[in-house]
Amino acid sequence: MRKTLALAVITLLLFLLLTGCSSQKSTEKVTVNLAGLQGPTSIGMIKMIEDTPSLGQNVESSYQIAQSPDIMVAKLLAKEVDFALIPVNLAAKVYNKGVDYRLAAMSTWGVLYVVSSETGIREWEDLKGKTVSSIGKGTSPDFIFKYLLQKNGLDPEKDIKMDYSLGQIELAEAVIAEKVKLALLPEPFVTMTMLNNSRVAVVLNIQDEWNRITDGKVPFAQSGLVVNGEFARKHPEIVAKVLEEYKKSIDWVNANPGDAGILVEKHKIGIKANVAELAIPRCNQRYEDAQSSKEAVETYLKVIYDFSPNDIGGQLPDEKFYYKK
Repeated sequence: MRKTLALAVITLLLFLLLTGCSSQKSTEKVTVNLAGLQGPTSIGMIKMIEDTPSLGQNVESSYQIAQSPDIMVAKLLAKEVDFALIPVNLAAKVYNKGVDYRLAAMSTWGVLYVVSSETGIREWEDLKGKTVSSIGKGTSPDFIFKYLLQKNGLDPEKDIKMDYSLGQIELAEAVIAEKVKLALLPEPFVTMTMLNNSRVAVVLNIQDEWNRITDGKVPFAQSGLVVNGEFARKHPEIVAKVLEEYKKSIDWVNANPGDAGILVEKHKIGIKANVAELAIPRCNQRYEDAQSSKEAVETYLKVIYDFSPNDIGGQLPDEKFYYKK
């Protein structure tokens, strides 16, 4: 009788303990911190920022826009954010420094264009003997442009002159004023220049040229969404929900550029609504998971590595860099 009673008491205690733990787990609140860089990289997430969709029971979300890559890197090194939209070379560099952020999805497939107010420039050979203005010597856009020059039979050091004397805003203004005749620019500055000077046009689409060089097999993998590795291990169901909502947001942006442009200005992404609306088609936003994007990312990172290994952290990232559901 005593043994039966003792067994019953133990069973009851175990039941209470297990249900208590289950209840505690189900009511545990999780805050998901998502961050994007100011500029076109964050456009694809704008619908999520506006709607703050549910990411699960007892899950809250917080969205923020970092004003510069340096600020974003500081947040990543301090592990202040769970998800971040950043260029893939920066993601690789952070990962190779031992900071556990994995590439969860690709979303921005290139925003670079050569613009000019001159007529007669349609092919790479037309650049020979010309001066091309660009921002950021020794940056990934600079490396990609030089790589494509080489692939088209031009020597970046001898056949053309590169001018890095102006920042993005100043360069866009110089193109509008036709003080600069040829410039490598990212969106939204491409749209800004063409809106303010009808003589300015895109003469080379860097993304199309990249696709041509790679026979259309490897798209131009410029920016994507990274996730904190520890967070992903603890909350795989939340990661899945974030990726689902992010894909929905990108699809909505592409289908509704006018409404998306209004939200871009509202949430201070750094682009005016009318500019964003026209720039969105040239921002090449498309969702693809990390595993499917691996070949494109590695190809892109290898080009940067060959110019400057330090810009991706000294080596190509290993398999663990690519988040797997």
